[in-house]
Parts: sequence; C-alpha cells; structure tokens
Amino acid sequence: MLHRHTLTVYLLLTLGLAGYLLPWIAAPTAPLTLNAYDLAEWTRQHPTQWESGILMAVPLLLRLQLPIIAMLTALFACGRRIKPMAALMIALLALAQLPPLEFLTISRHDSNYQQQFLLAAVSLVAGLGLLAGKPSRLLVLAALGLAIIGLATSLAGQHQARLLYQMSLQESAPGVGAGVLVLAYMGMIAAVFADSNWRGRPMDVQ
Repeated sequence: MLHRHTLTVYLLLTLGLAGYLLPWIAAPTAPLTLNAYDLAEWTRQHPTQWESGILMAVPLLLRLQLPIIAMLTALFACGRRIKPMAALMIALLALAQLPPLEFLTISRHDSNYQQQFLLAAVSLVAGLGLLAGKPSRLLVLAALGLAIIGLATSLAGQHQARLLYQMSLQESAPGVGAGVLVLAYMGMIAAVFADSNWRGRPMDVQ
C-alpha cells in the first residue's frame, strides 16, 4: 500500500526511532537527561504509577510508541524485497521491548515487566499480522489512525512524565526527542493524505 511513499515513510520511521532515543526530558545533569525508554523506566517508579498495576499510564504512553512504529512499518511495507526487511525490523523492535530474563523466573508478577512483555507481544503479533495482510483502503485508514494515536500519545506521555518529574522536585525542560517523533508522525499523516488511495480511488499496489 502507498508504495509511492514507502521510502519517505521509512525515512520518517527512522527519524521517529531516533526521536525516541533522543532526550525527552532535559535536566541540568546528564544522568537525569532521559530518552523515552529511560523515562518510562523512571516514571514507573513514581508512587502514582504503582497504584495502577499493569496499566501504569505514563510508562504505557511512552512505551506505546514502539508498537505503533512496528505496526506502521508493516502497513507501509509493499513488495517482495521490502517485506522481509520489514519483518526483521518488527522482530528487532519486539526484542528491544522484552523485559529482563528474570521475568521468566522470579519476577513474573512484576507489573512493569508484564507491561513490557505484553507490548513486545503486540509489536510482534500485530506487526507480522498486518504485514501478512492484503493491501486495502481499510489498512490505509489504519495507518492514518496509528500515526494520529502516536502523535497524541507521545505528546501526552512527555507532558505527564514531565509533571511527575517536577513533582519529584527535579528541574527539567522538554527534550527534543518527543518533538522529533511528533514531526515524524506528522510526516506520515501527510503521506497518507497525499496519496489518492485514501479518498476511495483504486488501490495501486505491487
């Protein structure tokens, strides 16, 4: 689907991953300057998140970005040469989200590890499932919806995480990472709207 924009979108997905790894919270000292992955780990230790069990809201908002990127990777993959590379990328994203090995032994009931495992499973199963699906207008709309959800949750995640950071009396400023990821999502939304297929014209697929 949307094969005319595949290269552009994959560049945007790469930019989005870079944004995920760039600082989301900028602190006066380097050890307290956190990217989205580290910020999710930091926020899950806040008392307000302990009370919500596996649904730890702020870590979930931050961690959702990788499953969304995995599913977008699948939805924009087309052609026999691109799909195997997309499958590898989805598998790597799922592996990156897995909790430590102690989750399988002594920490199976740890809510933080359970959340990480579930999101890794969603990335792998949903990503490969979408990759195996046939191109359709419904999948075009799914890509649009995922990009919009990613845009909203990344902004909400950074905002809520910074509130928790300030509640801990830590001086901070918004990092560039969330902004980079938001720009990537906006670019993907523009790519969908730029394609005539979403307006109901025949799908142009390989």
